[in-house]
Amino acid sequence: MILLIGIIALLFLIYCRYSTYQLVENHFKITKNPQLKIETGKKSGLTIAQISDSHFSPFYSPRRFTKIVAKLNQAEPDIVLFTGDLIENYRYWQSRDCKAISQQLAKINAPKGKFAILGNHDYRSDGHEAVSNILTDGGFTLLNNQSTSVDQLSLTGIDDGQEGHPDYDTRPKRSEFSILMIHEPDQVQRLPELERFDLILSGHSHGGQIRFPFFPYKNFGSRIYDQGIYALTSNTNLVVNTGLGTTGPPLRFRVTPEILYFHL
Repeated sequence: MILLIGIIALLFLIYCRYSTYQLVENHFKITKNPQLKIETGKKSGLTIAQISDSHFSPFYSPRRFTKIVAKLNQAEPDIVLFTGDLIENYRYWQSRDCKAISQQLAKINAPKGKFAILGNHDYRSDGHEAVSNILTDGGFTLLNNQSTSVDQLSLTGIDDGQEGHPDYDTRPKRSEFSILMIHEPDQVQRLPELERFDLILSGHSHGGQIRFPFFPYKNFGSRIYDQGIYALTSNTNLVVNTGLGTTGPPLRFRVTPEILYFHL
């Protein structure tokens, strides 16, 4: 009996390890006429890619990110958005060459721009300045309680709700379509006016990372919203990206790493 339990446990760990380095790409077409509607599929127009939670660490090296870069460039998005937790902990990276991360980020092609926010792990060991530099060296514009315009699109980024200094009153630019980036999805509870934004993109949760049936783990910051699409109002949708990397052991169960594409 003990042997059988051991074999089952070993097979479970092997499966979780295998799942950690898989990848799915999900495409959504967005219409606003006048209510916001998100459906699976593609349409012509602007394409926005969202990636999140790479958690570069001893378990997730810059070399592993090569697959992500290749998939993104193959999809040819106009804009790439990163919603926080670039690294697991700066304590590991402060004595190592961070240029390898920046070099990988720089290989991502996005003709209309690459934009990012910080997550709670990016602040660990006072790493937020270093992470900010890694992102900017990789061609990303950091939106820290700031908004910018890309054509008729407004992009807003609010700082992390646990370790940063978020300004929830940050307003979007005047535009036809407005996107907000937050790291922790439950930060939407702090927004004074959801209607300012059409689409809110977040990460942080990893979808629970080890997602057992009936008892999914929900960490602080994603206990209300932890995976998928949520209609907050008739005109505002929240999307929680399950991320690329892991926190703690490099294991995932029933939550495959993902890249999301939004076609406007």
